[in-house]
Amino acid sequence: MLSKPIANIAKTARYRLSAAWDKLSGISLFYKFFYGIIVIVLLVLSVSSIASYLYFQKVLERQSLDSTARLAHNINMGFADNLDQIDRIIMSIHAEADNYGNGLSMREILSSEGFGSTLEQYEALQVMQGFFQRLLNLRKDFNSLYIYVSPIKQFSYAAYGSNILDYDPKSQEWYRQTVQADGRTVIFAPHRPFQLTYNRDVISFSRVLKGISSDRMDVADGVILIDLSTEALHHIIENAGLDPKTGVLLLDKAGQVVFSESVMLAGGLNDRVMRQIRDNGPSGSFVADVDGVKYLLSYSTLQVTGWKSITLTPYTQLTQVGKNLLAFDLILGLVALGLTVMIAFLFSRKIFKPIFELKRGMKQVKQGNFGVRLAPASSDELGQLAISFNSMTSTIKSLIVENYEEQLARKNAEFNYLQSQINPHFIYNTLQIISGMASVYKAQEIHAVTKSLGKMLRYSIDLKRSTVSFREEIDNVICYMDIQKLRFRGFFDYELNIEDSVYEQTSIKLILQPIVENAIVHGIEPRAEGGRVRITGRITEDRVIIEIIDNGVGISDEQCRTLMETIGSQSKSAQAQEGSLDMGVILKKGNSIGLRNIDQRIKMIFGEQYGLTIDSIENEWTRVVMEMPIRPIHGG
Repeated sequence: MLSKPIANIAKTARYRLSAAWDKLSGISLFYKFFYGIIVIVLLVLSVSSIASYLYFQKVLERQSLDSTARLAHNINMGFADNLDQIDRIIMSIHAEADNYGNGLSMREILSSEGFGSTLEQYEALQVMQGFFQRLLNLRKDFNSLYIYVSPIKQFSYAAYGSNILDYDPKSQEWYRQTVQADGRTVIFAPHRPFQLTYNRDVISFSRVLKGISSDRMDVADGVILIDLSTEALHHIIENAGLDPKTGVLLLDKAGQVVFSESVMLAGGLNDRVMRQIRDNGPSGSFVADVDGVKYLLSYSTLQVTGWKSITLTPYTQLTQVGKNLLAFDLILGLVALGLTVMIAFLFSRKIFKPIFELKRGMKQVKQGNFGVRLAPASSDELGQLAISFNSMTSTIKSLIVENYEEQLARKNAEFNYLQSQINPHFIYNTLQIISGMASVYKAQEIHAVTKSLGKMLRYSIDLKRSTVSFREEIDNVICYMDIQKLRFRGFFDYELNIEDSVYEQTSIKLILQPIVENAIVHGIEPRAEGGRVRITGRITEDRVIIEIIDNGVGISDEQCRTLMETIGSQSKSAQAQEGSLDMGVILKKGNSIGLRNIDQRIKMIFGEQYGLTIDSIENEWTRVVMEMPIRPIHGG
């Protein structure tokens, strides 16, 4: 039953997340970066504030526990000091046991025997009063000293309060506990004095006196009781450095509150808290609810008395300190956020300024302005991007110009082609008329020339094919050489030595005739007699080799090297070099087809491993070797 609502909730959540993501995707990259920095700073500030708040609470708890331990240590030291004071008092009594300065010794005064006279009693009181006075001057927190030997030998001196008449300690609980301790010091929790009338609490230390009236340490001579003001405890608590709102409790072994400071408990600590104290060991801390108030309770056990020293720190005090720290972190965070916003905005503008410039540049390019240039603001990736943008626009502009020029040239070529479709056909038909008239009038040479020229013209104006068979190419060059043979009557001839298999191989159109024409014009004509061109063709393992050899004037080795470098180069300087060597062949007005053009056409169609090679001996011969792959014409 619940699966359908859950599926609907998940679907709605996915839809809202998708819509939020789409909305975020439409925000500018600058603001994504800017807001991203702010979000990161906010997350860091939030996490650090919460972490510092929790950490500081732990620190406060630890400080509270340490304060409790320090308080317990100080109370222990105070009680230990008081025990030491009792030992010193008893040692003083022993030291003055045989002192006869005033006529009576301490041994006689504290003996079990009664006084011999009233004067002796008075003298004893004077001795004890002087002794007590000296002791009380040792510490300001001494309230009273009391020594009981027998009902007639009780000595009491108090700085505050008045003695109780006819006081009998034997009926008191403290006396019974002291006698049972048999020489050990007994400490009593803060109470009203046992032997005095006094409206303030004191802390009492009692002990059995032994070895005073005699040297036997197993015989009890009496009991000594020392009362200390509770101001001693207050002084110890003040020195512990507790928070003013932290309360202090002392519990006796029974769990009863024997002392409290800065805390008022109606019914003491409840059973649950006491059970938790007992279960947690001699020291520890935990959060407790006491009288409806939440406290951090820390406790430690006093070694001297076995009491529990407890501190109660209101939990609101801890949380208030944490809240103050959190408020301070919040103010500091707001200041840091303001600075972050300002710095992030300036930094983002600095970072994204090249991107904005690039965006504006792209917009201008989109509008057709390819002359736009960006100034690189740095040498980093954005600067390299600006340089690449400039290079791109320059390349695009060059390509547009080249494309425009190419289109213009193509239009001109198409126009020229249309014209050539009219003129060559008219010339070809005219040549047919001349050939027919020469045949009628028995002018065989005119007939032969017009027939050969007509074949060449028809071959050249067929622009549908870029490759032909070697048979067609050789027939075309034979027509050309027949015309030249009639022109140079008697001093030009040619020779063909071509394997039959070569005729059926693929050739590029119009590549032999320009080479032969170049041999006649630049090699044989300057010779003026006995000129001869030999064309050979053969097939090797992987290629067709055609050689055109003339016995003309030839060229020097340096010219031959320069010519080969020119043929192998594709630069404009190579064209200039080729023109300076007069190696061009004028095939028709406005067009020049040279050896470099033939070599490039071969390489373009068949590959870089094919082409022309030229060698020559000056005044003897020149040879042009043409290499092309074995490719039968019927095999494509």
